[in-house]
Amino acid sequence: MPASLITAVPSVTYAATVLVVEDDPGIAELERSRLEEAGYSVVLAATADEALVEVGKGAIDLVLLDYRLPGGTDGLDFYARVKAAGYDLPVILVTGFSNEATVIQALRVGVRDFVTKSLEYLDYLPEAVARILRQVGTERRLAESEARLTGIIESAKDAVIVVEENRRISLFNPAAERMFGCPAPRAMGRPLTDFIPNELVAPDEGENGAEGGTGSLSSRIRSGTRGRRASGAEFPLEATVSRGEASGRRFHTVVVRDVTERNRSEEALRRSEALLRQAESMAHVAGWTYDARDGAYVSSEEGSRICECAPGPHAGEELARRVHPDDRPRVDGALHRALAGVPFEIEHRLVVGERTKWVNVRGEPALDADGRIAGIIGVTQDVTERKRLEEHFRQAQKMEAFGQLAGGVAHDFNNLLTVINGYSDLLLGTVSAADRPSLDAIRDAGERAAGLTAQLLAFSRRAVLEPKVLDPNTVVDETGRLLRRLIGEDISLVTSLDPAVSRVRADPGQVGQVLINLAVNARDAMPRGGQLTIETRDVELDEEYARVHTGVLPGRYVLTAVADTGTGMSGAVKERIFEPFFTTKEVGKGTGLGLATTYGIIKQSGGHIEVYSEIGVGTTFKVYLPVVDGGSASTSSDSVVVRGGTESVLLVEDQVNVRTFALLALQTYGYAVTPATDGRDALYLVGAGAPVDLLVTDVVMPGMSGRELAEVLRHRYPGLKVLFTSGYTDDAVVRHGVLEADAAFLQKPYTPMALARKVREVLDRNS
Repeated sequence: MPASLITAVPSVTYAATVLVVEDDPGIAELERSRLEEAGYSVVLAATADEALVEVGKGAIDLVLLDYRLPGGTDGLDFYARVKAAGYDLPVILVTGFSNEATVIQALRVGVRDFVTKSLEYLDYLPEAVARILRQVGTERRLAESEARLTGIIESAKDAVIVVEENRRISLFNPAAERMFGCPAPRAMGRPLTDFIPNELVAPDEGENGAEGGTGSLSSRIRSGTRGRRASGAEFPLEATVSRGEASGRRFHTVVVRDVTERNRSEEALRRSEALLRQAESMAHVAGWTYDARDGAYVSSEEGSRICECAPGPHAGEELARRVHPDDRPRVDGALHRALAGVPFEIEHRLVVGERTKWVNVRGEPALDADGRIAGIIGVTQDVTERKRLEEHFRQAQKMEAFGQLAGGVAHDFNNLLTVINGYSDLLLGTVSAADRPSLDAIRDAGERAAGLTAQLLAFSRRAVLEPKVLDPNTVVDETGRLLRRLIGEDISLVTSLDPAVSRVRADPGQVGQVLINLAVNARDAMPRGGQLTIETRDVELDEEYARVHTGVLPGRYVLTAVADTGTGMSGAVKERIFEPFFTTKEVGKGTGLGLATTYGIIKQSGGHIEVYSEIGVGTTFKVYLPVVDGGSASTSSDSVVVRGGTESVLLVEDQVNVRTFALLALQTYGYAVTPATDGRDALYLVGAGAPVDLLVTDVVMPGMSGRELAEVLRHRYPGLKVLFTSGYTDDAVVRHGVLEADAAFLQKPYTPMALARKVREVLDRNS
């Protein structure tokens, strides 16, 4: 407020009328006498009702109000009635006792001052009245000034508060009323600290330091100041303070701005930006812009992480600069299309140091205020991990397809080999010496073919395993003697076995086969000699490892590492080494099934295999098998004396050649055999009276499966013994009943001796 509009507050220059409300006539007369001596006009009222009548006449300037009134009414009740009637008169409360609670209550309801009745109070009573009237006069003149400035002040959006030198408010504009929730009349005369607390208002400093405690306001209210609304709620504000002086009277004009919404918007913006940064970081997405006018790229913070450079505006340029040279024409073409108005989405590579990353980039034209294309706005997402997972998934699908094919071939081939090898065994004892070499050659070829089908079944994870709790070190030691003969004298075999290594559950023969396959592969990679190292130890595969390696569960594993110092492999070769029939060896030097078999055995055993290789350095295969509790079992089996019997065997086989061979083999060992072509034929024969001590049945047959047949017959003959055979057992068969508990199983192809041994074993079980 301009200083020229504020005039000094003079002393009382007119005969002000004071209404004395006092029910004690003696005291009332003493107060009237003292006030009239000071020049005031006095009106007396003994009760609240009389006082209201006098107030209603409109000539009262100040009320000298006794706190105790007749009729059970106190002064504050009367004051409330006066205000309720629409009169705003200054009141001095006169009390016969000093009660702090009463005083505080009186000040809160708007009483101007209070006087305690004592021997001396009549002496300073006129001064108290004069002071209040001067204050009222000041307020009136300030109100007149406000009226003159209403047009300016009411149009202000910020609160304007004029504060007298005593820090009491003399102007409170409409914006201040709205801001602090307090009507201007109630704010007048109140200290500024009612609205801006004291501790947040610093005293001014003059030219030579503090102004000696004059109570002046600071020229600015420090950052972080908070206002207090009439409701008691606080809010953040910004305020500036300017000093004014008129007619020797100093005052301050405080302009206050409520920054609640601005702070809320700024905080919302900060939260939004933080969420955006977090989302970008979690999704590996960077927002970027390209300005066609100056060719500048600007990227968000995630852009610096993707291109692995220091954060800053240059991150966008780094993203553009690190596009793989082979992909740059596609990227440039997409950018040109966007500048022509065509949005794009492409995937390309980034060269980051010595590594290559894959990114997905989307962009669309950015328009200026006139609707013209001014550049491009887009996002870049790091999809390297997705690409890796997709490649793993494609590889897994390919391996699964190979497995299904291999399993199907092995199933049919095993039926044929059962006939070929079985009849060869039967004929070996009947042919002449001249024909024996030819028959031996047939039998040898059949055994090699059976070995190939076993590898195919292992790769397809459909081989029937006989898992046991093993000490991995024992398997390495027992296999090591064979390995030394396989790898040759120019390759040294070194073992580093942890004596405290945990146990695993696996088929000991299959684990040994894994070591042999890896050792043979290592031997071929070291044609000039070298070192083969086998190491065992316990490891912990964590959540992060499991996330990166598809199909791996976190937990404790036993690591068996087989490392060589050979030629190593390229990345392209590593991607295909577990594929069946894939080999880098010369024709005739490998079937391409060794590593495929290894892969299948480890996967079927619940494990995981990884390969690490560098050209010219060597290769390390790391086999992880889950840790189990319990003591290890012996890997050797006792020899079983093969003997025949006279029991009745029901033989069910849908392949006629296999059925004929098995019938002949069992009859050779003395058994009474009833052959059946399928499940229904078997039930018919049993129903017709065929005796049965043992059911020998194929698992997979048309119509009724071997398991279903066994369940029907066991219902009729509780305790019936059953031997299942199959050339191919998929997961559904293996895991859902056939091989559970004590079920006996014989894998095709089998020899007459193997069939007889297994039949005898089943018949003698729990006899």
